[in-house]
Amino acid sequence: STIFVIVMLAYSVLHFLLMWVGVNFNSILLSFKSYNRNGTYSWLTGSRFFENFEMIFTNIGKDVDNYRSMLFSSLAFFVVSCFVTLPISLFFSYFIFKKILANGFFKVIFFLPSIIPLIILTTIYSISVGDNGPVGQLLNAIGINSANLFLTHQSSSWMIWIFCVWAGIGYDVILLTAGMSRIPRDILESCKMDGVPSFWEFIRIVIPLTWSTVTTLFIFGMMSVFTVFLQPWYLAPKVNTTWTIGTNIYFASKGGRALNAPAALGLFYSVIGAPII
Repeated sequence: STIFVIVMLAYSVLHFLLMWVGVNFNSILLSFKSYNRNGTYSWLTGSRFFENFEMIFTNIGKDVDNYRSMLFSSLAFFVVSCFVTLPISLFFSYFIFKKILANGFFKVIFFLPSIIPLIILTTIYSISVGDNGPVGQLLNAIGINSANLFLTHQSSSWMIWIFCVWAGIGYDVILLTAGMSRIPRDILESCKMDGVPSFWEFIRIVIPLTWSTVTTLFIFGMMSVFTVFLQPWYLAPKVNTTWTIGTNIYFASKGGRALNAPAALGLFYSVIGAPII
């Protein structure tokens, strides 16, 4: 059993070192290199050392409106994650924690979106809210035209926000219910004996005693400013106004061999965002 644990931990550590530490360290190095026509990179020296970063400010100056749109789109996911998804997850977690009927079933249902690949999840969502999907057909049946309601140029932003709430609740619920399960039963039994209503038990007992988990999820929500990048592309590929900072970096590096500029852009945003987070 010890060998099994060591092997599984070694795999996780190796994956982290290779796919996170290695990739990010290489990105930092690329930020201070230039791309050569023969497919190699060379270090920038002298007055050209910060050339990639100077290019960022030049591009921002040329396309202020586009960068402003990306910034607001990215910040919107911070609001959605921290002030919409997290409170809803906290509410549902409390009911699951209180052992409501079929609480295990609901826990599985909430967590399913977290284990299904994003491309499949967005496809299911697009079909469901489309004109021929169950949601669209239901609206059409009650006299509401759904043809121009979902995933159009006008509604794409808030439909992506709804998707992120739906897909993000499960992960939060799992961690919050785990945090609530650590609350001493003596405290809850005391509340029950004293006749404390469920609402005040939730507000004054459960939330304070799971506050460390809540704050951790809040920090994860702040990181969504940089980590949400494929959802806008999968759900509204033709609507550039929904692109985020991450989407911009992703497509700046996709299909191109010169990765120094996207690497510099990622480092630039990290230097700004990491201290805040």
